[in-house]
Amino acid sequence: MEKNTIPLTQRDILFGAVNGALFGSMFTFVLANTNYLFIHPLLIFIFFIIFAILGIVIGHLLSRFVARFFFQLAKFGAVGASNFSVDLGVLSLLMFFTNIASGPFFTFFKTISFCLAVINSYFWNKFWSFEDKSKGDIKKEFSQFLLVSIMGAIINIGVSHTMVNIIGAPSSFEPKIWATLSAATSAISVLLWNFLGYKFIVFKK
Repeated sequence: MEKNTIPLTQRDILFGAVNGALFGSMFTFVLANTNYLFIHPLLIFIFFIIFAILGIVIGHLLSRFVARFFFQLAKFGAVGASNFSVDLGVLSLLMFFTNIASGPFFTFFKTISFCLAVINSYFWNKFWSFEDKSKGDIKKEFSQFLLVSIMGAIINIGVSHTMVNIIGAPSSFEPKIWATLSAATSAISVLLWNFLGYKFIVFKK
């Protein structure tokens, strides 16, 4: 396998930290909204910044000694975590302010949160994870991105809708907790699809 010769830069560390900070801040609100915030928010915030930076460093080391794609995968993972937090965080905000955690409005809320996560994903993945600096056919690239994202949206929203509105929350789960769990499950299920789609379709070199 091809090894990585690209150096680890301050930009990579900074971008990793920013994504970790975004995850820590949004995830804190998710925990608070589901009444599972047992640790001081500042500790969570600092932990995920450090965790994200370590992930980038480890990914770079693996790319030097194992295979090049590990560095790219580490950056994609940091971006994926921030996307995950945007998705769940915005959804939690909407549920918090409306006190709605099921039905058609939940699906509408999930669509909004997913779209914002996709926008976050596009800019971070284009300019950092896959470092696509080409100035080619932007319309073609964006249409490919939309296609991959729409397929991801179908998977993401479909899993959430099925768990919340078809399967329904088990009697042992509060609706908000089950809704948050469904959103987390859907975000994880679409992670592999997005990586492969962005790498080999949208931002291929």
